[in-house]
Amino acid sequence: MLRKTTVSLWPTITRSIQHVKPARHGIHITRHRPYGFFYSTESAAAATAAAQATTSEAAAAAESASKRLPWERYRELVAANHNEQITAADLQQLSKFTVVAKTIKPSEAITRLQDILKYMSTRKDTEPDFKAAFPLCCNFLIRAYIRHGDLKTARLVFDKMAMVGDVNEGTLSEMLSGIRQLGTRAEIYEFQKTMERQGLWVNSSVVYTNLIYALRDFNDTLGCRHYFQEMKSKGLADTEHAYKAVMSVYRKANSPHVVLKYFNEMKEAGIQPSIAVYGLLFQSFSHDDPQQHKAILQSIFQEMKTRNFPIDLAFYLPLGWEPLDALQQMINHKHPVKVRDCNVGLSYYIKNNQFSDALNVMKWMNEHKVKMDSYSYGIMIDALAKDPDTSPQLVFDLYEDMKRHKLLPDTVVFTSLISNCCKNQDLDKALSLLQEMQSYEIKPNTYTFNSILNVVTSMTDTSSIDVERASVIWSHMTELGVQPDTRTCNIYLSLIARLIKAAPIHHEPARPAATPLADERYIQKTALWEEIEDTNRRVPQTVKEMQRMYRYMRRHKLESMQPDFVTYAIVISAMSTAGEVRSAMQVYDDAKINRVTLPIPAYNNMMMALQRCGRVSESMGIWHDMKLQGVLPNSTTYSIVLENCEQLGLVDSIENIRRQRKLDFDRLQELERKREMRKLEKSLSKRPQ
Repeated sequence: MLRKTTVSLWPTITRSIQHVKPARHGIHITRHRPYGFFYSTESAAAATAAAQATTSEAAAAAESASKRLPWERYRELVAANHNEQITAADLQQLSKFTVVAKTIKPSEAITRLQDILKYMSTRKDTEPDFKAAFPLCCNFLIRAYIRHGDLKTARLVFDKMAMVGDVNEGTLSEMLSGIRQLGTRAEIYEFQKTMERQGLWVNSSVVYTNLIYALRDFNDTLGCRHYFQEMKSKGLADTEHAYKAVMSVYRKANSPHVVLKYFNEMKEAGIQPSIAVYGLLFQSFSHDDPQQHKAILQSIFQEMKTRNFPIDLAFYLPLGWEPLDALQQMINHKHPVKVRDCNVGLSYYIKNNQFSDALNVMKWMNEHKVKMDSYSYGIMIDALAKDPDTSPQLVFDLYEDMKRHKLLPDTVVFTSLISNCCKNQDLDKALSLLQEMQSYEIKPNTYTFNSILNVVTSMTDTSSIDVERASVIWSHMTELGVQPDTRTCNIYLSLIARLIKAAPIHHEPARPAATPLADERYIQKTALWEEIEDTNRRVPQTVKEMQRMYRYMRRHKLESMQPDFVTYAIVISAMSTAGEVRSAMQVYDDAKINRVTLPIPAYNNMMMALQRCGRVSESMGIWHDMKLQGVLPNSTTYSIVLENCEQLGLVDSIENIRRQRKLDFDRLQELERKREMRKLEKSLSKRPQ
């Protein structure tokens, strides 16, 4: 992109982005070879435990950290050949902690589990407890690969276990969880049918529940209902977690009365609902309009109080409570306040742009010794990064505080931090955050790279260096397998547009009467699509690059890469400014064909460009298009149209348009006032802080 005009700028660019090209294995999924030693099966209870990769499991692992065999101690014992001091239970617990602990990177977890499995394979043939624990640790290895985003290798481990008959409900559940996260709906069905055909499907409530959750995430309500009915026919739907799964399906489908039906059915079956099920029911009726279901919500709330359940903050808000008042109410009634309650309050205030109240929740947490978690910090970082009145340093200080508390960030946190760099146009900081993501083995997504490109566009006095930087960032994005989208293209186009200079006024010769309009359209299409250059004039490299990018978007197969109204507006305005009227008209025609209503500046720029080159009648055609689209003109539009009418000698039209402008005076004055305010805000934002 723009290589010909910017090659001499590479030394400058590499100084700015030298840390944007780390070793690719830091982000790319690494393929590890699983060990091929798979024998006996573990008990159903052990398999069930392997399937439950939950937060409670992580907490339990953390609580037992002082009792478990540390990794360093395990390695010392192996090196010293002290086998008698290493039990199967120790290795099972160590494996579980390795895959659950968030402080251990996914690639490191895979390496450690492979080491443990290699060691276990030397003992399982002679010691029955090692033989029983071995498949359980293999399940943990499957989970580690899934955590690493490597479903393909996880399936290799699973297939090897299936070959020797070591598939159990824990193994099936791990694979269903992996396909749910990294695969497709079709893969879920294919997996279930294959297991049934091979006789490896386990009729277990745990397995069916995982299957329902997986299909729920793909919005397959009919499939979930089918498998729940199958569970009932096999006598597997006699537990709370089975009903909770199907209720969550209809909660997501926004069918609260169906959720209530299953809730009542569960109680009729003699299954006593827990607080979690009550919460699911409550969420279902408070999802859209709590006032519409206020009577039902009050009834659920009272039933929970009768059963002496601890009432979380989320139950207060749909009933009209303010979060801070509800938190205090919970304290007054001696209900324990957890960090998730405070997170609900933070989310509520931020959603309503009440940033000062959100900060008061943070103060309240500090006063009542409620420690913030990763989610708490993520909410605040995202909100304050978007708030123009919050200094960027305050956001970074909050991130440093998060790290001091040993809380790991995620992709959303990093994307928010990178967006925060726009406030002070700090591209180096944004790129260093991208590097830091790699150190945590967190893969950036499209939003992350769009945020980095936005930092480039936020910089004043755009030059070809900035376009080259955007080009390198784009290349890095595609190298990592991250798909650009329309917004990515628009950011890049806006950068190029800033470099396009106004062309001198050029009046095109009048078209001969014999030349049909279709021929003119053909010439325009050729100029834009076939890249045939006019040898009589030199087209700037920036214009060529913009045309190339527009062609790339228009021909792309993905819907997420197609031009939108922003694309059309940028390209039309830029081509008009550059004097590339034919290209501008071709893009304008594309917008009309796709029934896109453009912003007023795009129409104005197109009319001015046609007017400058003497095509006044076509300029008036744009004015008629605006009226058909219902686009209200501004002062600039009226000026262009009046000048067109004067050139064409349309006296009556001049008087009509002047009367229309006079009637439109108040609205035009308000537009002018807003324009001046935007200019003032822009000038103030450029002042050093």
